[in-house]
Amino acid sequence: MSDHNDPVAHHIEPVGDDYPVDENEAATPKAKITARGAAIVGVRMVAGTVGIAVALAAIAGATFLPITTVATTPASVDVTPVATAQELVCPGALLRLGDESGQSATTASSIGDPSVRFGSTSGGDDVSVNPLQQSDAGTAGTESAPVQIRSTTGGDDDLVSGAQGQTPGDGEFEGLATADCAGVASETWLVGGSTAVGRTTLITLANPSDTVSTVALAISTEDGKVTAPGVTGIVVQPHGQRVLPLAGFAPDVESPVVHVTSRGGQIVANLQQTTVRGIEPGGVDFVGAGHTPSTAQIISGVRVTGTDALQSRLGEEGYGDLASVLRVFAPGGEDTLAEVSVTSDDGAAAGASFSVDLAAGVVDDLALDGLVDGTYTVHITSSHPVVAGLRVSTVAGSAPEGEAPGSDFAWLSTVNALNDRALVTIADGPGPRVNLVNPTDADADVTLEATDGDDLTVTVPAEGAASVEVAAGDTYLVAGFDRLYGSVSYASDALVSGYPIQPPAASAEAITIFP
Repeated sequence: MSDHNDPVAHHIEPVGDDYPVDENEAATPKAKITARGAAIVGVRMVAGTVGIAVALAAIAGATFLPITTVATTPASVDVTPVATAQELVCPGALLRLGDESGQSATTASSIGDPSVRFGSTSGGDDVSVNPLQQSDAGTAGTESAPVQIRSTTGGDDDLVSGAQGQTPGDGEFEGLATADCAGVASETWLVGGSTAVGRTTLITLANPSDTVSTVALAISTEDGKVTAPGVTGIVVQPHGQRVLPLAGFAPDVESPVVHVTSRGGQIVANLQQTTVRGIEPGGVDFVGAGHTPSTAQIISGVRVTGTDALQSRLGEEGYGDLASVLRVFAPGGEDTLAEVSVTSDDGAAAGASFSVDLAAGVVDDLALDGLVDGTYTVHITSSHPVVAGLRVSTVAGSAPEGEAPGSDFAWLSTVNALNDRALVTIADGPGPRVNLVNPTDADADVTLEATDGDDLTVTVPAEGAASVEVAAGDTYLVAGFDRLYGSVSYASDALVSGYPIQPPAASAEAITIFP
């Protein structure tokens, strides 16, 4: 486990309308951190004047002489943008509406503090870690606040990553919530959450920049698009966080999808869901950014555990959302045919593979029946672009006498393609594994170089998947492949969670600018 003084791996404890087609198969995902810098080449032509007699002579000559054509090459210059600092934001502590005494029911407050981990390939001396200084939840500047992780070198080869984990364990809220520390973006799709009875979902908007951000929310549900006041013009101050109850815009909905867009400062957006069935805690989790709408989506590292105990509780009133579901939404205005394929890590097809017609503008929760204990990858292909997320639950196999078995759920996002290498930090939590999916036609011998621990290797078969056990709190440089998809997953008795492995920022390449 890494030490806060380790120069490489660090621990804070606690601290629009057009969408890409086949983006997962044919395009490299957009980097979350962009290069900056520009050069402008100006060309100025100065024309003199000539006398009238000379002009008349020229006209007369032109009557008898052929016109000469002159070809010129436009002036241009190659410019290499200056790489910007890589910047990530961890979502901060789990939040509740109200305080521990039940007062201030419309105000968010923190539930404990998360454990934040981070690492970099540059040695760590250039990485700064700072809590955001404003928050609707009253966490500004504290160990519960969202954390900004910033690498100041901006070098092409320097990577930084971070992740956080939290188990509230206060009796009212139980479960495991993990999240990656994500790069800022002007557009985010959040697929998950619920505002049904006993389910609370909060929208968190973090702005680590020096510029005010103005945010708009487009919310869709099982009943279609939500029209509500206050979904546009949401101001997030520099280095601040806004916390908005989803029920304030969409009460009593089971299947929300939230599309977040921003102007001005770029943001990091998340959902947080807590579940309480009567007085029984039902789990906690974050919902992070998924892949943008595409005709090919992948969800990796679906860890299914405790199925026997789970099945015994599914028939009870209020426990229907223990079932595993795939949430799918076609935002483009056209009905869509989707093909869902579920395979286990050993390559065997699961009984949950099927085809489905999706109505435009309506969110569908599709049951994934027949999954036994194991690890799975879900592929979604569709005739028009979709977004997707997956909920998986677990129930403890036993409980103290007189108590109900504990339960938890996880929202898993679609993953972006990784090319050549990636850096991933493993949040604290039980049974962590790195899950890798290989879409190519050749086996990939992947290395995971640890910053504070043992290096690992894993062979990911062609068009297959594999996973490897990793150390909580460590950071790994993943390399030795051409193209992969990946995630981090956690599972134990009554605990489950996971988050995607994000691609690094793109290198700054030379561009040609013409006047």
